[in-house]
Amino acid sequence: MTAAPPVELLREVRDLAASLHPRLHPVSVRVRLDGTGPALASCEVWTGDGDAMIAHHTDLPAAIGATMLDLERALVTTGYAYALTGDGRPKWRYDANHGGLYLLDVARPL
Repeated sequence: MTAAPPVELLREVRDLAASLHPRLHPVSVRVRLDGTGPALASCEVWTGDGDAMIAHHTDLPAAIGATMLDLERALVTTGYAYALTGDGRPKWRYDANHGGLYLLDVARPL
């Protein structure tokens, strides 16, 4: 049995889907870990438009203190999809050039 993501995080991710204009794509979730543990220190959503301009869209404050797994479950529960690695894990990218960010590109719910 898998644990459900935090309720407030689910609410914020559901609200995110409603706030995205249909032209905004792609959507990228960027998180930073809090030290060496699994807790998230920050969570931002960035979007692009038809002109390939990427910009900060919003923060997800309920993700702070949650884990990447909590965020992944909230995204899937609310209809988002993301690429998986060969062994079936979410395809997070690590960006050491910007302070140790992890990025996950997600497809919006229909």
